[in-house]
Amino acid sequence: MARVGEGKRRLTCDIPEELHKELRFLAVKHDTTITKYVQKLLEEHVQSSNEKEK
Repeated sequence: MARVGEGKRRLTCDIPEELHKELRFLAVKHDTTITKYVQKLLEEHVQSSNEKEK
């Protein structure tokens, strides 16, 4: 397995095949990778959650 860059952590999770297909489709639609697409979704979700807590 490739080494993770400094300041980063690897996240691994099992997801249903259909969800993976949908993520792959959306990533292609947005001209990016699944990894980058999911990272953006997670960042937006965490930011939104933090704003709601204020």
